Amino acid sequence: MKVLMLAPTVDEHDPFLGFIVTWINKLASKVEVLHVVTLDYDGETLLPKNVTVYNLGERKIRLTKYLYFSRIIFNLLRKKAVDVIFCHMYVAFTFMAAPWAKLLRIPVVQWYAHGRVDFKLRMAHMIADKIVTSSKEGFRIKSNKVIITGQGIDTDMFKPAARRERDSSKHVVLSIGRISPVKDYETLIKAADILVNKMGIDNLEFIIAGGVPMPSQQAYYEKIVELVYKLALTDKCKFMGAIAYTEVVQYYQACNIFVNTSRTGSMDKAVLEAMACGKPVLTSNEAFKDMLADNAELLLFAPERPEELVEKIYGLLQMDDLEKVQLGASLRKITERDHSVDHLTDRLVAVFEAYGDR
Repeated sequence: MKVLMLAPTVDEHDPFLGFIVTWINKLASKVEVLHVVTLDYDGETLLPKNVTVYNLGERKIRLTKYLYFSRIIFNLLRKKAVDVIFCHMYVAFTFMAAPWAKLLRIPVVQWYAHGRVDFKLRMAHMIADKIVTSSKEGFRIKSNKVIITGQGIDTDMFKPAARRERDSSKHVVLSIGRISPVKDYETLIKAADILVNKMGIDNLEFIIAGGVPMPSQQAYYEKIVELVYKLALTDKCKFMGAIAYTEVVQYYQACNIFVNTSRTGSMDKAVLEAMACGKPVLTSNEAFKDMLADNAELLLFAPERPEELVEKIYGLLQMDDLEKVQLGASLRKITERDHSVDHLTDRLVAVFEAYGDR
C-alpha cells in the first residue's frame, strides 16, 4: 500500500500538531511507502526510511505553493506511486487534490474531527470517497461515507508516571488547550474563585497551558488574564503558554485533576491524553457523554456552570487514594481500547486497502 498524506505540519515539537509525527511513524510501519506533503516541515524531525516529505513551506507565495503541489501530486499519481490520498484535518487539501485524484481515479480519504459544519465541509464531503473521524460527534453530516477510527493517542508516551514522592499538601488542577473563546476558560477561572476565595480551599493550584494560535484571539487571552487579576487569583492561576508536544506529558502526570471546559463539540485530544496518564477528567464537552456515561455523576458537568464544576472538583478532592487510582486505571483502559494510535492506524490502513485497491 502506497499512501500520499497531506498534513498541516511535520514538527514533533509543535504544541498543537506535534501528534502528527506519531501518526506518520505508525502509518509508515504499516504501509509500503508514505509520501507526506506538508505546509511546514521543521527539517529536523526524524522519520522512517519509507517516508518522503515534500515541504510546501519552502515556497513563500501562494501561487508557487500550489504549482509546486500540483507538480508533486501529478508526478506521483502519473507514476502510480500512490494508491490512496489521505487528507489530514484541512478540507482545503481535498480541494487541492481532487482534480488530479478524479482524473487519475485515485481515492481520497478525508480526516475531520470537529463539531463545526460549514459549506466547505459539505463540499469536501461530496468530493471525498471516505470520511474518517474520531467519534460520531466529530463529523455531523449524516452519511454512509463516515468511518469512526478513534482519536489516535500515543498511549506509550501518555501513561501514568512512575511512582514518586508528591507534595500531598497541594492539588494541581490542569487545563490544556489553545487560548480561544471556544475553550471557555472563564468557567474554570470562576470555579477557582469559588473554591479559593469563597470556600477557603488554599491548597489548590490552577494551571492553564496553551498558546494563542491567532492574533485575533490575543484579546481573549488578555480578557481572561484580567479576570484572574480582578478575582485576586494571580497566585493560584498560572498561564504556562504553549507547551511543546514532546514535553506536555509531564504536565498531565504532575496534575491531580484535569478540567476541560471546551465547547468545540468534538473530542479534545487533551482529555484523552490525560485519561491515558491515569488522571480523573472533568468535562462539559458533549462529545464525551457516551464515553464517560458510567461515571457521568462524577466527571461530567454542564457548560458554563462554574458552580457545578466546583462540586465535581470538590468531589474528586474528597476521594481516597485507592478510588482515584481505580478511576484513573479505568479511564486509561478506555483510551487504550478505543483511541490509541495503533487502533487508529489499523482502522486507517483497513480503509486505505478497501478503497485503494479498487
